[in-house]
Amino acid sequence: MQKGKSNYERIILTVMALAAIAGSAWFIMQANGFSATVEIPTFKRGEEVGSPPLANLITCITIASTDPKPWIAPVRNNKAVYLNKSVLLVQKGDEIFDLFIDDKPFRAPMTNKFLRENELDYLSPNVGELDPDSDGFSNKEEFEKGTNPKDAKKHPAITDKLFLVERISHDYKINLRSSSSPYQIATPDDRMRKNWFVDPNAAEVAGKSFGAGGRFISGAFVKKVVPDPKVGEKDVSELSVEDTLRKNTITLVMGTETNLADYEARFEFRLHKVLTIKAKKGDSFRIEGFADITYKVIDIQEDSAVIAPLKEGGDYDKDKEILIKKG
Repeated sequence: MQKGKSNYERIILTVMALAAIAGSAWFIMQANGFSATVEIPTFKRGEEVGSPPLANLITCITIASTDPKPWIAPVRNNKAVYLNKSVLLVQKGDEIFDLFIDDKPFRAPMTNKFLRENELDYLSPNVGELDPDSDGFSNKEEFEKGTNPKDAKKHPAITDKLFLVERISHDYKINLRSSSSPYQIATPDDRMRKNWFVDPNAAEVAGKSFGAGGRFISGAFVKKVVPDPKVGEKDVSELSVEDTLRKNTITLVMGTETNLADYEARFEFRLHKVLTIKAKKGDSFRIEGFADITYKVIDIQEDSAVIAPLKEGGDYDKDKEILIKKG
């Protein structure tokens, strides 16, 4: 039994060997026939490698023979920046800006330091108009006033958001109409009486006051004339009058109307929403939401007004006056 199995294995090995010899012979025959199917191109002498690239060769020689340009490190605070230190560079148009250097601001008028230290969105073209802390003041406004654009509790003065819209005039006209005693004075804006006759030299005190509520007290009279090409002489006599309401003295000139108008300012407070505030010269007011401060109107002009915060006693410091521009 064992002998039959051994013979069987020999037969298998013999068949495998013959198959291997046949396969090798087939590959050799195929290899010998492959060269006959390949066409080998022919070259003329001198054309084996083509023309040399002279332009590239000259460039390579130039680069190899030229000393390399030295690295020029950026300078900050008169010190060169090390090669291993990061540099915050941004590009705008064809210009490169180093945000660690303030000599060349990336978003003028704000400095690069302001943008960098407050971590503002400097890549946004309108970064100056943004309000990251939502306090009603833009980054540009906070930069100009030196406040923190990321802290809503630290912002410019609220009066920066107060604007004069218009000056309203409440006219009160008065004029001297005669230059002989008793002197006629017209107050056309008085509802109760439009004409008054006063004599500064009268003994009765009542005769020296006039105007609604006895607002005015007559003073000295001075007779004056000036040359006039049409009538020869023009009467420009003067009567001094004390204004008890305003606590000052005015001079009435014959034939010239004087307007003692009271002015009222119409303000707008523009922070988050628009609030309208009206106040006459000498009046006081407060701003809604900021009632801890009372302001007094010191003066009102056509294009501006002056206000000041009041102290506890009702007075104010002249050096704390605030100019409110028309806008």
